[in-house]
Amino acid sequence: MTPNLQIELRRFISSNVISKLNKFYYENDALLIKAIDVSLGTVLMGCYNNFDEKSLEEMTELVQNSIFYKEIDFTSARILSVDENYKLEGNPFLEQIFTNKKARITEMISNEVGIKSETAREVLNFSTLLIVSYLKYNSQLISGLKLLLDDQKRDVLNSIPPGIKIILGFSCYDTVEEKSNTTTTTRSTKSIFNFRKYLNFSFQ
Repeated sequence: MTPNLQIELRRFISSNVISKLNKFYYENDALLIKAIDVSLGTVLMGCYNNFDEKSLEEMTELVQNSIFYKEIDFTSARILSVDENYKLEGNPFLEQIFTNKKARITEMISNEVGIKSETAREVLNFSTLLIVSYLKYNSQLISGLKLLLDDQKRDVLNSIPPGIKIILGFSCYDTVEEKSNTTTTTRSTKSIFNFRKYLNFSFQ
């Protein structure tokens, strides 16, 4: 069965993880959850835009030496410990995925979600590490990641605010195209409804 990447990644963001992260940031829990979800979607689309199988494999080989990776129980989808190592460990991967767009994306997450710039920067590092770690553990996904994200792109983009989509090079063209086809529109609407229902359930 093909995994829905963003939903699979959300499973790791428990209330315990949010509580531990907020020891550093003192943000509203709901905003912190939203910031992580936006960051996950943003990094996934960054991987989609800059897909390079060799580079991804190199990143996943490097991440296995990180403290962050060693604190994840992938079988039960749990992050066992949350400390400040991710603030530094995620940055090299983030720079490789976004290059010169990293600062703009960080500020846009801060503005669109309503959190501090520092929080946005470090949540983006955290999300990047989680994604690269997940790909390390599920290395069979790497070769087909571009096609997988292409199939799931619309749902991922629905989690990203408009300003960030623009920075990433996306717009609302997918929605416009869907509206011209009644059958596809109905299918897409059901998909988005189920996606939102899952999001509400996951974070209650």
